[in-house]
Amino acid sequence: MLTWIEINKKNILHNIRQFKNLAPKAEFWPVVKSNAYGHGSKEIVAFLKGNDDVSGFMVANLEEALEIKALTNKPIIVLSYFDRENTELLEQVDSQISLPIYDLDTVDYLQALNKDILVNVKIETGTSRLGFRVDEAKKAIEHIEAKKNINIFSIFTHYAESEAEDQTFTKNQLAIFEKATKDYKKYKLHSACSAASIALPESQGNIVRIGLAFYGLWPSEATKRRAWMSKMCLQPLMSWKTKVVQIKQLKKGDSVGYNRSYKCTKDCKVVVLPIGYNEGYSRLLSNSGEVLIKGQRCSVRGNICMNLTMAEIPNDLDVEVGEVVTLLGQDNGQNISVEEVAKQCQTINYEIVTRINPNLIRKIV
Repeated sequence: MLTWIEINKKNILHNIRQFKNLAPKAEFWPVVKSNAYGHGSKEIVAFLKGNDDVSGFMVANLEEALEIKALTNKPIIVLSYFDRENTELLEQVDSQISLPIYDLDTVDYLQALNKDILVNVKIETGTSRLGFRVDEAKKAIEHIEAKKNINIFSIFTHYAESEAEDQTFTKNQLAIFEKATKDYKKYKLHSACSAASIALPESQGNIVRIGLAFYGLWPSEATKRRAWMSKMCLQPLMSWKTKVVQIKQLKKGDSVGYNRSYKCTKDCKVVVLPIGYNEGYSRLLSNSGEVLIKGQRCSVRGNICMNLTMAEIPNDLDVEVGEVVTLLGQDNGQNISVEEVAKQCQTINYEIVTRINPNLIRKIV
């Protein structure tokens, strides 16, 4: 095994306790879509399947739901979409899985399948994405309630900017949602993602949907600051590691990698790592990223290749082939955070972790 992801089990349990303290009256449902934000959905679900603080799991689509269904008896909410024409997948849906509903044609289609199906009614309150308009909500819910085989499990919405400093728009969305659902409290109501659960405790509802923050990553600096003010501390779950596969002595003037984008300014020592943009290590880190070797920061040299990356190490650093290299995480007091890498790549932390190749081994440690 040359490249792998480690998930810290102590930090998983720590983060769950932090959110249970934050929202003691709400159910805790980790969002494990997109391979658990790159952390490994199968590994996360298998580890949490017996955890009493976890009431269920949330995914983006039906394929993801069916993938983890074999690993847990806990209920699974599909948040975004499913292919209603794929009857082979729909035939596998049972009471453990509830599907999203945001148009009446889909309700009628599901009814025609003549099987009991649980659904989650999505109300659109300000993101202009999936969901019934507020003025359609009452009619839609009544339409669903009239169907013999279709039963509502929950009603929910999404916030557009709950991670922002200014919570005015989020508070307005919450007010709209509460007004639209005031007559339907017999169903589970949920709107709070990680950021909203921290910024607006009144949004926590029956279920808290914890996504990015469950993995110890902050949706924004504003969210992080609010959490700290509430004495809430989260720990990152992920470390990303690889191994040295070759060590090279280079001379001043030698070039490194494709397009010769780096030329050695002095005699130096370079290690070759079996990691590249195929594995999810962004090409934007070419000549700018750093890795950790024996607790020392070492600069990426040259363009990152599809499957290889080169990094310069100090001439006096004793490194052998097989030496462990940290791409994300801590090593002997040094740390490369997801946020640091995201800033270098001019993107958000969500993208860095979700783009890690799902074929890489994830292991709970």
